[in-house]
Amino acid sequence: MEKASVIFLAFLQRNGMVAVVILAVFAVRALLRKCPKKYSYALWAIVGIRMLFDLPIASGWSLFNLFRLVKSRSQMSEIAHYTGVSGVHAQTAVQNVTQISAGSRVTGDAASEAGLTGAMTTSQKICAVLFFVWLIGIFLFLGYGMYSYIKCRSMVRTAVRLTVNETSGNVRRTIKIWECDCIPSPFVLGIFCPQIYIPFRMKEEEQQYILAHESWHIRRHDSLWKLIAFVLLAVYWWNPLAWIAFFYMTRDMEMSCDEAVLAQFGNQIKKGYSASLLAFAMERHPYSFAPVAFGEADAGRRIKNVLNFKKPHTWVAAIATVLVALVAVSCLTNQKPSETKTEHTTEKVDSTQQPVQENAGAAIIEQNIREWAQAFCDRDTEKIVQMTSKEVQSNLEKIHILWMDGDTPSFGWSSPWPWGAFGSFFGGTGEEMDGYWLHEINTEEQTAEILYYVESSDPHVSVWIENIHYAQENGQFQITQEKINQFADGPDAKTDGIASADEFDTAYAQGISDTQMDYCINGMGEVLNKNMVPIGALLEPTDAARQLLNLSSDKKLVSVEKESESADKTQVGIQITFLKDGQKRYLSMIQPWGKEGIWVPAEAKEGK
Repeated sequence: MEKASVIFLAFLQRNGMVAVVILAVFAVRALLRKCPKKYSYALWAIVGIRMLFDLPIASGWSLFNLFRLVKSRSQMSEIAHYTGVSGVHAQTAVQNVTQISAGSRVTGDAASEAGLTGAMTTSQKICAVLFFVWLIGIFLFLGYGMYSYIKCRSMVRTAVRLTVNETSGNVRRTIKIWECDCIPSPFVLGIFCPQIYIPFRMKEEEQQYILAHESWHIRRHDSLWKLIAFVLLAVYWWNPLAWIAFFYMTRDMEMSCDEAVLAQFGNQIKKGYSASLLAFAMERHPYSFAPVAFGEADAGRRIKNVLNFKKPHTWVAAIATVLVALVAVSCLTNQKPSETKTEHTTEKVDSTQQPVQENAGAAIIEQNIREWAQAFCDRDTEKIVQMTSKEVQSNLEKIHILWMDGDTPSFGWSSPWPWGAFGSFFGGTGEEMDGYWLHEINTEEQTAEILYYVESSDPHVSVWIENIHYAQENGQFQITQEKINQFADGPDAKTDGIASADEFDTAYAQGISDTQMDYCINGMGEVLNKNMVPIGALLEPTDAARQLLNLSSDKKLVSVEKESESADKTQVGIQITFLKDGQKRYLSMIQPWGKEGIWVPAEAKEGK
């Protein structure tokens, strides 16, 4: 249900962006009302592309530099708060509560109010219900499309083949044309192999240009484009502007074909062509809305367009083409990150940068990296932007950790997340520990590896490993590359857990006892014991080892077996075998809260 509400909120956000593009197309279409309709028809392709894709291209020409329909992702996240037992990641389209996503820490009563119990809010439930309503609408649309296709096929089952040779430039080809007494007007039926169906007893002259019209549909693959438009309408049926766009796209498609026929045969056919449109309009094709056929619909406006059509001057065509291109650039690119968001925005680091000065001591470099790690834990957006290149900022935006497109930039999400001070929230008995550890710093290659110990409200501790490259420009420390691997297993995790001995040794390089992974001192063990015992979780030492140490759930990659047991049966030796390389690690599991309590890891050592 939580995932359903997340998807629906992401869909609503996408609808807002699509609505802006549709309105922009309507505005430009009004400017092109005197131009041939092929230009208006081309504009709808821009809407379709925006519906299908969110191209990762930012530019100063983007329409979204002017329209801030969704001011920030953190504001939308107030609709639904995702924390709790499920541990839903904020890499999803909707983020957690504004104050969390903006970088504030959750402590005390605030965490309680944030919903650490895992219960869904009323807003989440409403969004989940609307998600299923949306899905039902999509299936109804697609079902109607299939029904209309079957119905059209049944209408033409008695059609008689009429073969006509068509000449296009220097190419002469044969097209399939069928005559049928069960249809009121000509139409094209089919997607990949479209064929033309016309009523019996059409006049030869009338047949000539009506067939030319339908042939233009086939030549431009309009059957395929209309199918795509219909499917997009099925997905975006919630958006009233999508309906309007579909009908205007269909009108522009038909009018552009009318104009192509006039260009082919000359203005002398205007009168006869208009009369045919009017005659067929009296008995409209009953399934012209469907994605499988083209009927002669909207005759009144089409006749008016035919009578008023004039071949445009070259300069008019050039201006219209440029205008369509500008609309494509502005609507298909995203908002350019503002360079005035903060005084600390830095220039892009490139290959011409000088390395960190040789006389900069290791202690200074380590301090800079610690400042970065602490800012990461604290979700300090200003500090993060100050210490990163534009390239890194762009990458962080792509993976939905950094948001620069709102009035207030934000970094990070709610849960799971590495906290700056470890153990205080769950009442740990030991002293507070940093939520990170500097595993390795290589001053020669200007790289560093940072381990973040990540708490979630389940509660659970997982490990993130961040690899960074750094440099210095104009005396300022800069992160020039950044990549994070999340060693966590489960349906919401971005990786499949620890699956090799190297990953295990890196993740637990400090060991377990007296570290952030020690469930006896970080306060999480008692909470887990209280909540998990009634449902039987973590009561088997091998299962507890796999879950609490973030090992892969794939038993073809990692095997976890009981090796030994103490006399009082409160301590068990566990053998972990990484099956790809055959390496083994040994682990002690203990039962600190009695024989009816949960098992937690005590210590790990390298295998034989």
